[in-house]
Amino acid sequence: MKNIIFGLTFLLLVSGCSTKNTYKPQKIDSETGYSKTLSSKLVDVSRDGATYENGQIITRNSGLLDIEIPKGFRFVNSSNGNIIITKGTGEMKILDSEGKVVFEKNFETELAGGALKNSILAMIFVDNTIMLYDIKKDSMIYKESLTRVSALDARLANPIFLNDLIVIATLDGRLLIIDSVKKVVLRDVAISNKELFNNVIFLQYANNTIVAATSSKVISINPKTIETFNASVRDVIYEDKEVFVFTKDGRVVLLNDKLEMQKELKFQYAVFSAISYGNKLYAVEKNGYLIEIEKDLSSYKVLKLPDEVDYSLFASGNKIYFDDKYIEIK
Repeated sequence: MKNIIFGLTFLLLVSGCSTKNTYKPQKIDSETGYSKTLSSKLVDVSRDGATYENGQIITRNSGLLDIEIPKGFRFVNSSNGNIIITKGTGEMKILDSEGKVVFEKNFETELAGGALKNSILAMIFVDNTIMLYDIKKDSMIYKESLTRVSALDARLANPIFLNDLIVIATLDGRLLIIDSVKKVVLRDVAISNKELFNNVIFLQYANNTIVAATSSKVISINPKTIETFNASVRDVIYEDKEVFVFTKDGRVVLLNDKLEMQKELKFQYAVFSAISYGNKLYAVEKNGYLIEIEKDLSSYKVLKLPDEVDYSLFASGNKIYFDDKYIEIK
């Protein structure tokens, strides 16, 4: 996977180095320091979790877990109370909450994303092959090979289950909606068709609406309509029928779930990663700032971090993990 996927840190650095302009806040409201230094460093960061050098993992919903995964494996997803991990050789394992292996298989191609419901494992591999697999029967029930891609954004979106439907985000910018009972694709929705870094980086379902994004477009799908919003997308947050789009030109855009513009803030030259916690948004800016934003975009504060952010980071709950340390949002 490392041969074709450029990590989030690399993307931030490239974006920042492509111009001499950098974000400079008009004023700094306060400073914040690291809450704790950890004994290991982050070696892999994805949309839903991160892996430390010593095998510990962080998940988006549960934070830093008290288990260690085998050496060489990386976290893929926390799904149905289990943890999906994979290795570059194609080996994958499903662990329970205590770290015990409940299923393992070598698919000979590394897993890019996966999700589990009951006994059905929905997967997409780094060669853009999708597969449904019954882990109880140890048998494949659906497989389709899609167009291969040569460069990806590391924030791959994992599949999601909607009752009997499975939504799989492909690496070439599409959403496949599959009937898990009939084992057929009911809908194939193209989001965008860029040549590079076109994979789906965000996928979430709420309020009877699917919101998904690639690096160039956000899409909203409900039973009646499909809406789109074009932007150079850095990150997306979707909650309470509101969609927040953080763009590569330093904007924070508030949309409704029909993707109609409500309001925006502009942070000139900012390069950031987005976090939602409590009733506020937080944006970590690579030049060493934590921006605290009201969710109606009415106001914000800028906190100075101890260092520039030139390494991997991952947020879970009120903690933001920076390589071998973290800060706590209070």
